[in-house]
Amino acid sequence: MKLLNLTIVTLFTSFVSAQNGVPDVNSTAVQKHLLARSAMIAVEKRQRQDHFFRQNLSSVAQQAEAIVAAIRQDEIENYWRVPGTLEKNDTDERFAGEMFPKARPLVNETKLWNVVKHMPKGALLHAHLSAMLPFDTLLDTVLHTEGMVISASQDVSTEFNRQNASILFAHVNHTVATDVSSIHSAGYVPNTQIPVMVAAETFPGGTQGFIDFVKSKLTVLPEDSIRHDLGVDEIWRKFQAAFTPADSMISYEPIVRTFYQKLFSRLAADHISWVEIRASGAGGMLVHEGDEVADPDPNIWWTVLLEELQKFQNTTEGADFWGARVIWSDLRSLDTASLTKSMGLALERKRNFPQLFSGYDLVAQEDLGRPLADLAPELIWFQQQAEKSNLTIPFFFHAGETLGDGNSTDLNLFDAVLFGTRRIGHGFSLYKHPKLIDEVIDNGIMVEVCPISNEVLRLATDVLHHPLPAMIAHGIPTAISNDDPAILGQNAAGLSYDFYQTIQAFDNIGLAGLGALAQNSIRWSNFEDQNEVEWIRDIDFGENGDGIKAQRMQAWNAKWEEFCQWVVDEYGQQYATAEIGW
Repeated sequence: MKLLNLTIVTLFTSFVSAQNGVPDVNSTAVQKHLLARSAMIAVEKRQRQDHFFRQNLSSVAQQAEAIVAAIRQDEIENYWRVPGTLEKNDTDERFAGEMFPKARPLVNETKLWNVVKHMPKGALLHAHLSAMLPFDTLLDTVLHTEGMVISASQDVSTEFNRQNASILFAHVNHTVATDVSSIHSAGYVPNTQIPVMVAAETFPGGTQGFIDFVKSKLTVLPEDSIRHDLGVDEIWRKFQAAFTPADSMISYEPIVRTFYQKLFSRLAADHISWVEIRASGAGGMLVHEGDEVADPDPNIWWTVLLEELQKFQNTTEGADFWGARVIWSDLRSLDTASLTKSMGLALERKRNFPQLFSGYDLVAQEDLGRPLADLAPELIWFQQQAEKSNLTIPFFFHAGETLGDGNSTDLNLFDAVLFGTRRIGHGFSLYKHPKLIDEVIDNGIMVEVCPISNEVLRLATDVLHHPLPAMIAHGIPTAISNDDPAILGQNAAGLSYDFYQTIQAFDNIGLAGLGALAQNSIRWSNFEDQNEVEWIRDIDFGENGDGIKAQRMQAWNAKWEEFCQWVVDEYGQQYATAEIGW
């Protein structure tokens, strides 16, 4: 009877449509349009940078892709879509893709988060050293390390003073008076060193109150990041101010060694196998245990890094962690004399630690720093010196981290390509340049995309406004990084939050797209020194090559298949669904 009723309704609908002159959905004209539509979409998808990866998905990976798509859609409809109410407040409104500081407390309750946490993420290629490990972890170590002191530029007895004071940490090996006014007292003498434990125990609200205060100097607070009306420069002032106290916390050797062990452990726990760290050439000074003056030997810092990396890899936890390299990073605001001096130090460190140092970059706010065109003389000098010394230290430039279109920061993209950068950090404005996009693709240059960083630093109001989907659709090689997670709100050393934001925001990415991004991170990792021909050859061959890169791509592929099987086993029955075809 139901079948008969359905047939009658269908015939009636077709009759009414015909009577009104509207063609039936099954008519030749409508079907022709739908076929042309499907063909056009298919042609466009062939240009995507993840197309080849999708075309080669195993049957298990295809099942996992469909299951995760169903999980994502279910959570969009039934978890994220919550309207605000008049009885409460319109701030109760929540939706998939909302501002990260608002979404973060809710993310961990989702199944999609559980999926992302388990995913093999490949390599972390863009992260700045002192902002990689959550400050809760680092502060706990500082509080329990003998001889650690804190000083402030002024007393923090009022809210106004707390907001405007700057703080520094240090280690001393002499007795510090404990009966002087602490930093929270109106009688505090500026820049007086106070034992950290004394400052914490006597702080209003106790140790937790002290930790909250210190973190306010080390992080971009949620209420700050969402103030897009105040512009980019304002948030960058807060952001850059966090690095000075952060750097001062990792200047004492026992803390530095603990820092590295916890950092590598957190990365491995988030299924990251390799990391390339931006580290400032201006830093690298280390105070040995029991001392208070830094060792003048510039090699000490890097020796400690290598020792702790080797120690971690010798543990069960670190057995599958491939390792780390450093991209020497100078401040782009330096004058010629200061910059060439630091460049000389970079070349010397490369000679002393050839495997550790992988490349060179310029960092800090692009909009207010010297553009690459202005830095051309120094950069050409650096290339010439490296060539004379037979050193391979390629460029991995930050470029296009801007809202500008045709300003000096935007034009940094052109200089970066002409200087032969192997990857571009951020590349936020690249999608505006069709010719440059072709150059990036033709030259095999990958963009290190940092979605949460770009949002918190006010380039995008939320992840939904990020140009990543445009980059992928144009065929630009891309991979996901986290930039400065300790400062910017992820509060986790790994990549899971940036991966989650990416898959949760965009319909066209899905699990397969996320997999392609992870695989790209390995394809464009700088595992070893290579000339330009070798570099491009191994990118082109991928897992079919015969070098380190091919071996590690093969290892990641195996982990990917295991992960996809886990998705099917974990969620297959609950989210049984048809496979998604591309």
